[in-house]
Amino acid sequence: MSNSYSAGQSARHGALSFLRECAAAVREGLELVSRYKMLAMKTDRQLSALGLTRADLPRIAVKGWNR
Repeated sequence: MSNSYSAGQSARHGALSFLRECAAAVREGLELVSRYKMLAMKTDRQLSALGLTRADLPRIAVKGWNR
């Protein structure tokens, strides 16, 4: 009987771990969208002042920006 209890605990732990990873992935996706939108709202002149073009936005949203 203790074997099935352990298996149940393990399954629950696995499910919780999976849900945590899913939640972390969703948070990361929302952060990417937020970074992209923040930069996309800037004018071409503002982006140029930062040394950026619109073509840079997807890369920066995903990988970040290192000056």
